[in-house]
This record gives sequence, C-alpha cells and structure tokens, in this order.
Amino acid sequence: MQRKGWLKKAILTQISEIRQYNRYGKRDMVARNMVALKLISFVGLAITLLIFALPRLGLENWAFMWRYWVMIPMYAVFLAFSLIYGRKKHKSYNVVKTAGVLFSVIIILLLTVIDIFYYPNMPDELFVFVIVLLPMFFSIETWVVASITVYGGLLYCILAYNFKAPEVIQHDIFSVSLSVVLSLLVLGYHARIRATSFLVKEKYKTLSRMDLLTELLNKKSYELWCQRMLDECKNGELGALVIFDLDNFKQINDTYGHIMGDSVLEIVGRTLAANFQADCFVGRIGGDEFSAFTCSHRGIELFERRAENVMTEVMERAMKELRINVTMSMGISVKSSGSINYMEMYFDADKALYEFKRTVRNQKYAAASN
Repeated sequence: MQRKGWLKKAILTQISEIRQYNRYGKRDMVARNMVALKLISFVGLAITLLIFALPRLGLENWAFMWRYWVMIPMYAVFLAFSLIYGRKKHKSYNVVKTAGVLFSVIIILLLTVIDIFYYPNMPDELFVFVIVLLPMFFSIETWVVASITVYGGLLYCILAYNFKAPEVIQHDIFSVSLSVVLSLLVLGYHARIRATSFLVKEKYKTLSRMDLLTELLNKKSYELWCQRMLDECKNGELGALVIFDLDNFKQINDTYGHIMGDSVLEIVGRTLAANFQADCFVGRIGGDEFSAFTCSHRGIELFERRAENVMTEVMERAMKELRINVTMSMGISVKSSGSINYMEMYFDADKALYEFKRTVRNQKYAAASN
C-alpha cells in the first residue's frame, strides 16, 4: 500500500509540474520551439537534397522515392518562417505554437499519403520513425502533441487497412500502433524533463531576485521592475514611490540583539506584502530601508493610505509579537507619466523621507510631487 501510495503521489506530482510548465513556461516554449523549427527544417531540407543527389554521384542504392520531393517546399517554408519570425524581439506563443502544430500535422499527412497511396505494397519505415520522435520536436502542451500522435496513428491504420496490400497490412498496423505507444511514453518522459528543468530554473531565478529574510524583492530586482513598469506607464497615469526607514534600527540591534532585529525586519516584510499586493512592487532596498511602487490612473490616495497603514501596523505588530517599540519614517514621490526615471523618483522620495524625520516623525509624511 505504501508503494502504491508513493507511486500515485509521484505521478500526481509530475502531472502538476507539467501543468505548471504548460501554464507558466510559455516564454521557454517559444524559445525551444523556434530553435527546434529552425533545426528540423534545415536538417530535413539538407538530408532530403543530399539523398536526392546521391544517385547522381553514382550511389544508385541510395535512390530516394521521387514523391518525397514534395517535402522540400515544406521544409523551405518553415525554415524561412523560423529565420524571419525569429528576428522579432517579442514573439507570440500562439503563432509559434501554430507553426509547430502545422509542421507536425503536415509531415504526418504527407508521409501517410505517400506511403499508403503510392507504395501500397511496401511496408512502412519512415512514418513509424517520425511518430516516435515527434514528441521530441516541439515544446507544446502535452495533450496537443498526444492528440496529433494518436489521431495521426489512427488515420494511418484506417487507411492502411483499406488501401494497403494484404501482405503488409498486419505489419504496418502493428508497427504504427506500437510506435504510437512508444511515442506517448517518450512524450511523458520529455514533458517531465522539460517541466522539471524549467521549474528548477524558475526557483533559482526567484531566489536570486528575493531578499531571503523578508521574502521581498532585493534591491537590484526591485529597481529593475520599477523602471520597467515606469517605461510601460500610459499617459494620464501616475507613478508613486514610497520609501520606509526603520527609526533607530541600530539601537534595536545593539539593545536586543540581531535575532530580534531580524524579527523586526520580517514583520516589516510581512506587513508590506499584505498591504501592497498585485498592483505594486515591494522590495528591501537597504539594511533597514524598504520601498513600494505603483503606476496607476486611479490616483494615489489608496497608495498613500496603504503606506500610512504600514507604519501603524508595524508598530502594533512589533509591540504585540516582540514587546518592543518600533517606529518608521517614510517619504513619497509622485510623478505623472512621461519620461520618468526611477532614480529621480527615488531621490525625491529620499528627500521627503529625511524631511519627515526632521519635522513630523510618526505623525504625517512629507511628499515630493510634481
């Protein structure tokens, strides 16, 4: 029972990982598919031309069935697409996926028609080879590749039963059926490998972007994402940046120890994450400095209220959980959309922060805006 339970858990875990990859790995799929389409088209075109050229070089045993010439234009078209579309900076997943599906469907149909109708007395060899390797060609949703494989194999078997010579029907149906089963096994294995590789990379990317203590963005990642959002701000939208600074944090470390100081930082991280959610970026930008940023056309009143709530909640949580008094200061910079630079907003917010510290600590903030 334990063995069965372990096996079931492992299978469900793998299915979950594959689903996550299918959902969140679109950019990785696009990159893989463009490389695969370019490579397969080029190699297929080169091999086909080479085999057709071999008889002219005196190697008559390598004579290739002339009807396979029809595959040359297909390879050429998809190679041209991969070269031209591959130059685009932003590629659509749906476009690349459609190209991969079309390539797979067309090559299966061409091989089926040529083998069934032009060589009915010969046992199949090439179709089986392609079906088994098909899952290794493209990184597309598992169910799509499985559907192409199963329906392609089923179509071949039906046509072979009706149009192939009696002496090769049994051979072809058995070999194609077996190749479909093998193809599905290959599909499952490669889907798992791709999903695991992607999730591991994403895990380490996430860790590299995070401040491990507070689980917020680290300074470098925070600045990068803020500038990226600023670049995407539309006309009429406002960019708002708030900087928080813990008052006398060094004194907390000196008095209560660094473990207590880390606990304070964790409280700040949790409070910021709870108040600034999906529409904001939040990061730890210094030892005891934190920041939040948003870009919105709805005004910044809600953003300002959230910032004020953070200071109040941090004070209350620190007193409740740690039994110490913790206060914060903050400064806000607000700028209208346009050629906004993150560092300009940061300097303005930093000035407002120190004005806050100088004049109205823990009562109200000073905002720099224009």
